[in-house]
Amino acid sequence: MKNHLIYTYSLLMSLLLITGKVNAQEKLQQVFTDNTYQLTGIAVSARGRMFINYPLWSATYKYAVVEVLPNGSVKPYPDEEMNSWKKGEDGKNKWVCVQAVYIDDNDYLYVVDPAAPMLNVVYQNSNKVVKIDLKTNKIVRTYFFTGTTDNHSYINDIRVDTKKQIAYLTNSGEGGIVILNLATGKTRQVLQSHKSVLPDPNFKFIIDGHVLMKQGTAR
Repeated sequence: MKNHLIYTYSLLMSLLLITGKVNAQEKLQQVFTDNTYQLTGIAVSARGRMFINYPLWSATYKYAVVEVLPNGSVKPYPDEEMNSWKKGEDGKNKWVCVQAVYIDDNDYLYVVDPAAPMLNVVYQNSNKVVKIDLKTNKIVRTYFFTGTTDNHSYINDIRVDTKKQIAYLTNSGEGGIVILNLATGKTRQVLQSHKSVLPDPNFKFIIDGHVLMKQGTAR
């Protein structure tokens, strides 16, 4: 819960500031809003294309990834079919529960799909990262994590070193960093269960002077 609230706050600030540098003489400009569905990721390309993602965390859900059009409307990305997953279907070729979107220095879009709907276990080993060429809107490659993460993993976010062709992903489910070789597709996990990737059990999340509680326990 604490992480989800932080995501919401960070995304709000990103959406407000994404239009460019803000100084004392400029006003914040709203570029996108959604009061219906919970979003957790935003990415903007070098050409100004904006992408938003929505995890499957509740019944209030429609699409996993959308592109925001100039008029403020959205369309499922890359298409409706990719956003049409239902329980019982193969999740390896569709979005299951997308957590993050990211665009690298070469203007490729990466979609992080931990494939754990409702924050439960990974669905049929379909957790993945999908690399998309924004020039063609076609999938370049899909990377899976079989043998590196277990079904309690939740790959959470990604950063890409385009020179070394290495991607780094957080695994908030198990506690660890997944290293992905984009050229070979090989993956490994480091720092698993190390204190640097685990929450501080003594930390209390305070909002407006009140400790955030879940079922009577501080979160």
